[in-house]
Amino acid sequence: LTLSQRLNITAAVIVTTPQELSFVDVERGVEMFDTVNVPCIAVVENMAYLEKEKSANVEVDYETLRDKFLQVLKERDGISDEAAADVVNSLVDTVQENVQNTGKGEMEEIRIFGQGHKRRLSEQWGIEHTFSVPLVSTIAKNGDSGTPFILDNPSSPQADTYKELAKTVARETSKVLFSKTSRPNLSYLSEAHIIQVDGMDQGTLAPAELRRGCRCAACVEELTGKQILNPESIPESIRPMSMSPTGNYAVSVDWSDGHKSLYPYRQIRSMLASKNTNDEVLDGNMEKEKETVPL
Repeated sequence: LTLSQRLNITAAVIVTTPQELSFVDVERGVEMFDTVNVPCIAVVENMAYLEKEKSANVEVDYETLRDKFLQVLKERDGISDEAAADVVNSLVDTVQENVQNTGKGEMEEIRIFGQGHKRRLSEQWGIEHTFSVPLVSTIAKNGDSGTPFILDNPSSPQADTYKELAKTVARETSKVLFSKTSRPNLSYLSEAHIIQVDGMDQGTLAPAELRRGCRCAACVEELTGKQILNPESIPESIRPMSMSPTGNYAVSVDWSDGHKSLYPYRQIRSMLASKNTNDEVLDGNMEKEKETVPL
């Protein structure tokens, strides 16, 4: 926090691990940087998974297979025992080669520390730029030797991840420095009991509609995405007590029922677009009804 206040930091990249406890650190990190107006532009999930070559895990009793092939061929007329044996040997060799080559060269990801938090980071905080770095021994060795991994392994998948991360940091810091803000501005109009959205995206939302759209862990199951919150339990009279930007991609809302929600800006935009579409459809239906009313 002291460094953020004393140094001119344009943006922050948070490095975390897949464990559940580390998600709490991500939340604290985003909130801490937000207090000093430093946007978080990306999250790197370190030790995300272990790469292992796929194995076929297929057990074949080749002697039994050989006997079955011979039995089938001997039942056919015109095939000598010697010819049948040659065909069987060729067939068994082909089967054995195919089994051995199944999955060869293909890698699978083993997430020994869990599935990570990409989905929650995206849905709750609106952080779209998340990167997963696997457990690779050569990365640690390169770090100890002082030679960057990407220089020794420029064509590796891990190098591609680092390159994409670098491009993202360059692009997002440029946006922070030179682009006009595209954050929607939310305000509560108490007399009309609506939430006004201003900025590049304009419109209104009902407080109850926004509250029912909360995607936090208490309202939506993390693994399945199934809604836990019962929409009918949210009264139309609910209102926001405070609304403020959090990080670079989300807005925090404290509700009158004591709940605290975090909405990515893209969710606000999506809700506005959906509402505008529904309003247009409703207006179109009303116009059609007027046209069909007999005079």
